[in-house]
Amino acid sequence: MKADMRVTYAVTRGCTKCGWCVQECNFDAITFDRDGAHINQEKCTGCGRCYDNCPSEAIERIEHSEA
Repeated sequence: MKADMRVTYAVTRGCTKCGWCVQECNFDAITFDRDGAHINQEKCTGCGRCYDNCPSEAIERIEHSEA
């Protein structure tokens, strides 16, 4: 990743509501309800643990230019 890039993550419709991402997040940035997982961008540090460990690959990595 380039130094002028910022990464965020988003949960897609592919979420199977397993809750694995909530367990993997060390920053309490992911909440879970009957609709599935939700990532709080204010708390998210961009570490990628949710993305790397989602068994249904339902978390999208989004790179933003800091231009």
